[in-house]
Amino acid sequence: PSSLGESLLLGTWLTASDGKLTLDRRFQLRRAADGVTVLRGHWALVCIELSSGSARRMPPEFREIYLAALVAA
Repeated sequence: PSSLGESLLLGTWLTASDGKLTLDRRFQLRRAADGVTVLRGHWALVCIELSSGSARRMPPEFREIYLAALVAA
């Protein structure tokens, strides 16, 4: 647990992608005072077309930036 006013550190990184539609993002929240992990999480992200709400291939600009940032899980 953590307390109100306590300093926390959040780390986030991308760990996987199919290179077309999806990205996996992981994160970890730690107490700054002792480094104990308070929370770990995982998001499965999908690129969508805002006008239709349907899945869509990532634009080249997304692939260029996000795929270069992937790290091993």
